Amino acid sequence: MPGMSGHDALEQIKGDGRLRPIPVPVLSSSDRDEDVAKSYGLGGNHFITKPEDVRDLEVKLGALLRNLSELRGIHRGSSGVSTAKSAVDPDAMAMSTVVRWTIVIGVLLALYLFGKLSGAF
Repeated sequence: MPGMSGHDALEQIKGDGRLRPIPVPVLSSSDRDEDVAKSYGLGGNHFITKPEDVRDLEVKLGALLRNLSELRGIHRGSSGVSTAKSAVDPDAMAMSTVVRWTIVIGVLLALYLFGKLSGAF
């Protein structure tokens, strides 16, 4: 990009309060870890290394647009309607808690009985 680097442009965009909320995907010919980390550190939202085949780029950009569409569908706030589904099954979590407490109580009882039978107390 003539005149400034992509990192400079990204820094200016994310430094402007009016532009900061705009998602910025970074398209670069570099795949160096330092460049990727710097892009995310400056506020880039997605990093795409330029592929050799333009069709690969089309696939990557399509996936990015689908992700953005899905993210727009998530609503947070006081509407009272949950839009997210937990990956944790509450019934399985309750059963896991019961099993853990059963094991703890069993171990404590075993220690108590061992102490009584061995004459420790």
